[in-house]
Amino acid sequence: MSHTEHAAPVTESQRMQTLDVVRGFALLGILVPNIVAFAWPSSAMAFPEEMNGGGAWNEAGHAITGVFTLGKMMALFSMLFGAGVVIYGRKFDDDGNGNRPPLRRGALLWYRRIAWLLVIGLGHAVFLWFGDILVWYAMAALLAVWWVRRIDARWQIGIGLGLHLVSTVILLGFSALGVWAVGAGHAGEDELMGNTALELSAYTGGYLDTFKARIPSLLMFWFLLGPMFTPGITGLMMMGMGLLRLGILSGERPTRFYAVMTILGLVGGLGLTLTLMLGIGEVWPDWAGFIWQSCSQFVGIPISLGYMGLLIWLVRLGVARPLTGALAAVGRMALSNYLLQTILCTTFFYGYGLGYFATIDYPGLFAVIAGVWAVNIVFSKAWLSAFRFGPAEWLWRSLTYWELQPMRR
Repeated sequence: MSHTEHAAPVTESQRMQTLDVVRGFALLGILVPNIVAFAWPSSAMAFPEEMNGGGAWNEAGHAITGVFTLGKMMALFSMLFGAGVVIYGRKFDDDGNGNRPPLRRGALLWYRRIAWLLVIGLGHAVFLWFGDILVWYAMAALLAVWWVRRIDARWQIGIGLGLHLVSTVILLGFSALGVWAVGAGHAGEDELMGNTALELSAYTGGYLDTFKARIPSLLMFWFLLGPMFTPGITGLMMMGMGLLRLGILSGERPTRFYAVMTILGLVGGLGLTLTLMLGIGEVWPDWAGFIWQSCSQFVGIPISLGYMGLLIWLVRLGVARPLTGALAAVGRMALSNYLLQTILCTTFFYGYGLGYFATIDYPGLFAVIAGVWAVNIVFSKAWLSAFRFGPAEWLWRSLTYWELQPMRR
């Protein structure tokens, strides 16, 4: 019998609670920066004045999002994905006698798993929402991620940080070049941030209108930004591998370690973030929000680690259990909840649904976020009371192992 026939999904008792809690937090948190991309034309993600002329609430909403969530949640997700590679690979890394089989063992099943993730991501991006992240994760995972999971953990973190820095510098340079091109009259603002009039017409229209407007955006993201963006995601995944193997993500370090990690990450990261934001505002006063999109993730890594430390600290102390329990349930169904967020938000905002596109600004957007969070949490708790996997997780596992997985508890 082949190794793929012996392999099976991780059971509930084998799950790491810390990973589920952090993943649930990242899943809920990522809706905060994403909500503007659902609710307004692309330019509003960088320029609050594009939302009903701006105003104090929209300025504050953008500032809160930029400081505390933009890039931070995606960084957490990417690190968790890398940690998942290590956990998944352990099924093939030891023959039971302490001997390591060749690296290629398990690779076929891994690549089949990621190929199906790519299919799910393509369907999500093409038919539902242009802001999909699954295609990016699949592309990064199809490259070197599987083959670097065994190198020294500290090297994984160092190389990963370097890759992410290089990707950030390239993206920042590309953004700065675009700003210069607009200022010099060589390009129009629409070429950088999207055609606002076209998006307003499309996303307040029917489904076919949204579909036709989405395809050009996706082609630009995949083929123009993809080569610059993918190395950064790969680097974050490698960092997640190292953090898990060093016992940090798995909650194996002393409780005091996570207290220090929380304080240094949040306080130091907040100081670094505010300093860089103010500096960008000085250099590019008219384009600060646009430039910040390119570097917020790398600059926000300390805050991401601070969030990670805080959540694991809470788990270790055994406090706030209703909160960590809810986050863990959402995290166990992260794929289902990610897709559910898209379905809820596109139905609420787009013209073929309730039609609230380009009508709700802050603080109303925070109320929408809270409503979606409530659905995610209630849905996750109710579903997992009866079933082992979320519906999308069950489908993904069944396709990976080419066998229907047992669904009911």
